[in-house]
Amino acid sequence: MSYKFSVITHFVIIILIAAAFTITACGSMRIHSGDDLELIQEKTFNISPGKKLIVELSSGDVKVTNWEKSEAYIKIYGNENARNKMDFSFDSNDETIKVIGEKKSAVSSWFSNLNVEVEIKVPSQFNLDINTAGGDIRCGGINGMAQLNTSGGDIWADKFSGNLEASTSGGDVYLFCSDAVIEAETSGGDIKLEYTGENRGIDLSTSGGDIDIKLPSDFKAAIDLSTSGGDVSCSLNMSNVKKSYESSLEGELNGGGKKLIAQTSGGDITVKEK
Repeated sequence: MSYKFSVITHFVIIILIAAAFTITACGSMRIHSGDDLELIQEKTFNISPGKKLIVELSSGDVKVTNWEKSEAYIKIYGNENARNKMDFSFDSNDETIKVIGEKKSAVSSWFSNLNVEVEIKVPSQFNLDINTAGGDIRCGGINGMAQLNTSGGDIWADKFSGNLEASTSGGDVYLFCSDAVIEAETSGGDIKLEYTGENRGIDLSTSGGDIDIKLPSDFKAAIDLSTSGGDVSCSLNMSNVKKSYESSLEGELNGGGKKLIAQTSGGDITVKEK
């Protein structure tokens, strides 16, 4: 009897532990859905449209989206290593909001599995200065001046208008813009641009990938396309063609306009109708 009791007791204990673990896991409100990251910090700032957001991260992804409130809402998610080995701070005044995430010790964090995601909501009319040394940058629905820089990830700008500078050393650049001045470069990836509206000047360059551009049929531009390691093609009607080779093309679209420059050292360039 004692043996049976011991087995039953052991079985009940296992069930209770499993149930407790399930309740804890399901009941936690600090886990970031889909990524299993904990909410480390969150902060809300009252700020008017047209102001500026500055983000400086030594590691992590950044996502900025718009909403109708005159507020900036910041949420920082991370794994246990991020909580223990990074310091996060906020600073604000009437003109700017600053978010900083720094490794406590660069030496001890070299081989750490740090996983950080910063999610920020701002008014749709806002200016951005985003810098991360090790992650992706995404922004959506922003109208303003934006500088997006990462050393190790992709850049996405969706439904963006205004002045955009995007730079990455190790990823792709995806741009869905309208009525924007665009300067984008990558050292190790592709660039994809879908554009609507008036041409305000576009300059795209990559050292190691393709450039794919989609434009309205009535887009006006003076285009200059060149590659050192691939082909160049344009399916839109051109006039006043100055150069037309497999690796370079220079001329005008719809009577010309501001410059559309695309350069790559290691891929193809295609210009198509959207």
